[in-house]
Amino acid sequence: METEATESEYVMVEMPHNNNNITNVVKEWEGCLTGREITNTRQRHIQRVPPFLLDGERGCRNREYYEPAVVSLGPYHYKRSRLAQAEEYKLITLEEYRLSTPVTMNALYNKVFEVVHDARKCYIDGSTDAYNNEEFSQMMLRDGCFVLFFIECISCARNKVLLNNVYLGALGFANVTRDIFLLENQIPFVVLKVLLELRFPRDKGEEILKYGEVIMGEKVLGKKQPLHLLELYRSYFISLPVSLGLGSTKSTEDYYYNYVKRNRNFPSATELKSQWIFLRRASDKDIAFHSHCCYGVFELPRRAVSTSTKVIFLNMIAYELCAHNPNDFRVSTYIKIMKSLIVQNDDVKELTKKNIMIHSLGRDEQVVKMYDEIDVPAVNLYMLRRFRQVINSHLDNKYKTWAGELITDYFGSPWKTLGLLTAAAILFTSFLQTYFAAKQLPDR
Repeated sequence: METEATESEYVMVEMPHNNNNITNVVKEWEGCLTGREITNTRQRHIQRVPPFLLDGERGCRNREYYEPAVVSLGPYHYKRSRLAQAEEYKLITLEEYRLSTPVTMNALYNKVFEVVHDARKCYIDGSTDAYNNEEFSQMMLRDGCFVLFFIECISCARNKVLLNNVYLGALGFANVTRDIFLLENQIPFVVLKVLLELRFPRDKGEEILKYGEVIMGEKVLGKKQPLHLLELYRSYFISLPVSLGLGSTKSTEDYYYNYVKRNRNFPSATELKSQWIFLRRASDKDIAFHSHCCYGVFELPRRAVSTSTKVIFLNMIAYELCAHNPNDFRVSTYIKIMKSLIVQNDDVKELTKKNIMIHSLGRDEQVVKMYDEIDVPAVNLYMLRRFRQVINSHLDNKYKTWAGELITDYFGSPWKTLGLLTAAAILFTSFLQTYFAAKQLPDR
């Protein structure tokens, strides 16, 4: 039986007293999106993939990209029967890693046990309740040694790669790369840190963390305190410079902006070239646009595209979309840029020619298909809008675009150039003939 409250009755609603926390979170989000460095003091967690990314037809197709194919790391996918083979191999990598350190297995375990409570806090509430401290410490020790042993094999210990092939097979070994960058397959970096300090007391593992060509030529950790390996890798994958002034600082109108919004009206790589906006490999991990008197330069960092790229991209996007995780959406924004630039096979050829992209997918159309299939629900609109202004400003400048179109129309190919020079030569010869013929006429 339903009852209604009378005017004399009061309805009490308890409101949480966390206005300060809400204000701090808003400031943190604002700082991330506008490029200001904000100190984060809140406890962060290794999240699960947001449910909305798994809904619908596309979500069902992408579900496999969020789940481990060979090895489970951490508690989220632990003890899956199809991953049992890797569990046996973890014992071998544990012993191999222990042999590379000057300590005993007990000392190695005790080091991990010292940070077991901090490691537990890194996972979402309730996900580690099924394991006591001893079981959880053993899991962290095995998984942490497995990850670091694999990275060391890739980075410097070439002869140990064969050990991975023996126990996992060539295909299994190739899938480990994707598995260690899954959002739900992360080990707290606090565990990896103590293991690295035992194995590499001099540089704390800086050298082997320079994984691939994303992290190169710089101090990897420094003052960084990443939550996990995926977060560390993402921080070096692409950067979002703080300064994005809209005014000109040079007489040549050399603007410096970042990021392009995904828009079908925005030119692709080949269309940009036809408007005399040239692609160039950046010297660092920044994306930049420079507008000059009659042409533009679009700088992009060199990145590799492989069979694992789609998996890593989707998991980085999932990381950026997690709740309670203020960030600048740098990878999502980068993928939006690439989706704008890559529309057809010729765009891939142009990026490859400029040494901006290195891909091992076999055919260029596979790269186009990969970017087309990746959905990016959110981007950094603050940066996109500001960058959009300078792109439109350059394209709307008739002097700059006409100069580029003129050169493209008449010097776009060797045949066009030859035809123009031939026509100019004929016109010049005709002028000389007329001039000398008129000069030879007798005076009346």
